[in-house]
Amino acid sequence: MPRLLVIGGMAAGMSAASKLRRLRPEWEATVLEAGPDRSYGACGLPYLAGGEVRDASDLYALGEDEIAARGIEVRLRQRVTALQEGRKRVEVEELGSGRRRPEAYDALLVATGARAALPSLRGLSGENLFTLHDLGDGRRLQKFLEVEHPRSALVWGSGYIGLEAVENLARRGLSVTLINRSVRVLRDLCPHLREKVVLELEARGVRLLLETDVGEVLSSGNRIASLETDRGSLAADLFLVATGVRPDTDFLRGSPLPMAANGALAVDETCATGIHGVWAAGDCCEVTHLVSGRPTYIPLGTTANKMGRVAGANIAGERERFPGVVGTAVTRVFSLEAGVTGLSAPAAEAAGFSVETATVDGWSRAGYYPGGGPVAISLVSDRRGRLLGGHVVGAEGTKGRVDTLAAALTAGLRVEDLVHMDLAYAPPFAPVWDPLLVAASALRNKLRGR
Repeated sequence: MPRLLVIGGMAAGMSAASKLRRLRPEWEATVLEAGPDRSYGACGLPYLAGGEVRDASDLYALGEDEIAARGIEVRLRQRVTALQEGRKRVEVEELGSGRRRPEAYDALLVATGARAALPSLRGLSGENLFTLHDLGDGRRLQKFLEVEHPRSALVWGSGYIGLEAVENLARRGLSVTLINRSVRVLRDLCPHLREKVVLELEARGVRLLLETDVGEVLSSGNRIASLETDRGSLAADLFLVATGVRPDTDFLRGSPLPMAANGALAVDETCATGIHGVWAAGDCCEVTHLVSGRPTYIPLGTTANKMGRVAGANIAGERERFPGVVGTAVTRVFSLEAGVTGLSAPAAEAAGFSVETATVDGWSRAGYYPGGGPVAISLVSDRRGRLLGGHVVGAEGTKGRVDTLAAALTAGLRVEDLVHMDLAYAPPFAPVWDPLLVAASALRNKLRGR
């Protein structure tokens, strides 16, 4: 019986194993997961901390019975330490006992995901220091909040996880300080939209310190007491670091698998690595950015699920492809929704495009219809009219508008195409001229020199 061995029991790994078993039930599928959990929604961790998700078990995507019904064997706390591709096997360490053993495969999928990337700073550890990357992190933070009843928190990092953590900790009544080394809030929001997020955070009582450098960690016993920064000493009861992630591929250093400088694995459209019998998918991989055409590292659960299915199908002998991404994401910051897709103006310039931008303010519903709120949209194109990216910040409807832009980018549409796009209209949902169309018209006018 041929055997698929999967390293990693999260989105990409479980999707691949499930797809293979559906297509080729004669195959054996074994998943090795280094952690104590399998197949859960890590994106829900901030909401577990905030209490909107009641229990960590609610985040499981697949139950044990469902996994068993699919004919997938999952072994937890099994860490792969080395790949012997010439012998078609891996070396496995059983965490806890420390016992090591080889595991053979006919096909191997590397789906090890990413891990939290902590700043390189001496003393950055303690009982009150947290990340929000895996379910263990979520359980530990939830317990600390319930048992210790902290009154203040410092969140380091203003990306999606950082801002979601800020919102959820503030909703629990903590006094929250948010710091970041750069001026960036979310991913390269233009200054006009970034200012709206900043104002929302400050209106909710968040102390926001951008362009802040941390120089030293001061501890008291087993806990961090303060971070010493160029903006002064910042003390808190709880410290949460959300400064990014990096591919969890260190065990593959020195192997023949193609790897970027940051450790991300290079794969083709079939998720093959170029090494016979070895595929890779998910947050441990680079993907192609469909706008720039270049490899990029954008770790997201949506991408991991799609890549896993494509890998599973190709391992089964089908012919499927994962063409790439346009970098679409959306989040909530208290009463604001913020979404991005494609390239920002600086990223587009770095990719070699000659860039034009337009930013507009509008309203989410018809002016005479109750409710709604402000919407700001920024669009990016090249000077010949090709749409390159867009950002949306508003009270509602952000996901739909960003998804529309993502579809336009995937199709390679021009600004002129977006101007004439037949978007839905009704007073409860949008004005007759949707802010997206207004932004596209403004950008077209700039391209025409008006």
